[in-house]
Amino acid sequence: MKRFYGLLSILTLMLITVSTYAQTTQTVDNRVVVDKSILTPDQIAKIYADQATNQVIEQVSTYSKIAGVGKEVGIAVREGLTAVVDIADKFGGTDVGKFTMVMIAWKIVGKDVFRIAIGLVFLVIFMIFIGKYYRDNFTVHKVAISDNGWKFWLPRQWQIVDPNVNHYDGYEFVKWLTILMVLGGFGITYAIMFA
Repeated sequence: MKRFYGLLSILTLMLITVSTYAQTTQTVDNRVVVDKSILTPDQIAKIYADQATNQVIEQVSTYSKIAGVGKEVGIAVREGLTAVVDIADKFGGTDVGKFTMVMIAWKIVGKDVFRIAIGLVFLVIFMIFIGKYYRDNFTVHKVAISDNGWKFWLPRQWQIVDPNVNHYDGYEFVKWLTILMVLGGFGITYAIMFA
């Protein structure tokens, strides 16, 4: 029984819709079809002008609707963004907002900042060791011979070390090895920072 009432109501709605559509098409459509040979050239020109005018009016109304929609969208976007900016500005002024901004910044660039800091610390420590190694092995420098201990007022004895005079076997190899160590240190630093 329920199916019967459902089907009956659907059929009734369809009949109402069809009859309403038929009435609107009959009242709107008041055209008369006439052969062109019966009309004068002025009447034909007037008909074409009216058709062109109607087309332009339809296009202008379509464009005006589109422009109106575009303007409405622009106003909605502007109002929405203004509200977002106002709320974000008020929220950013609070302690919770500042903490949230720091957390967002840390999430975006935190790992990169941490890696760059570690890489710079590694580079500084590495260059200190390489600098000391280079000074001790490849430059003319003084070496303390005697250590006076707690008698700091006594003069120390120094010896000048000139690596160019006291060449040893493998001296050139050690120079190249030092250059490779420096390049390797820069490579490791780059890998820490940007890999």
